[in-house]
This record gives sequence, C-alpha cells and structure tokens, in this order.
Amino acid sequence: MSTTCTPLWYRHVWWLPGACSAFALALVVTTLHPTEQNILLSVAILCALPWSLALLLLDFGEGFVDRAAVLVCIGLVTNAALIWWSTALLRARFRDRRADLSDVER
Repeated sequence: MSTTCTPLWYRHVWWLPGACSAFALALVVTTLHPTEQNILLSVAILCALPWSLALLLLDFGEGFVDRAAVLVCIGLVTNAALIWWSTALLRARFRDRRADLSDVER
C-alpha cells in the first residue's frame, strides 16, 4: 500500500494569498496617501491590472486623483479576492483528487 505525501506547497498553500493580501494592503495605503515621486504608486497601478486600465476612461477634471485612487484600490482588492478564491478552489480540487486516489487504493 503506497501512501502519497502531499507536497509542501499544498500543505502550506495559504501563505501565498496571505502575502499577496499584505502586499495589496501596503499598496492601498500608498495609493491613498501618495508622496511626490513615489515608485510604490506605479507598482500599485501595475498590480491592479487589468482593472487599472479603466483609468484611461476617467476624464481629467476635478477629483481625478481621488477617483483614480479608488479605482486602483478596488482593483487591488479584486485581485486579492481572486487569489484567495483560486487558492481555495485549487485546495478543494486537490483534496477531492486525493480522496478519489485513496478510494481507488482501498
């Protein structure tokens, strides 16, 4: 009878979305309180892709910066939520596959 050991990245899979969420939180803070010549603001916009592409639809009027910051924050939160959801889905599929394999071995 062979027992399959789960790989380390499946046993401790939640570190990736946790780290991404912490990074997204730091970028949200940076987006809401930007300083002049802030490289983290550029990183926040890039990490909010593809949602930050909606910045091209905003008009350059009064309140542009506030609307852009909210849009980037929504993009970061959406990406973090998608990472958590896809990790949970991957974990559930792996658990089901492992259960099916253990049923076949019996």
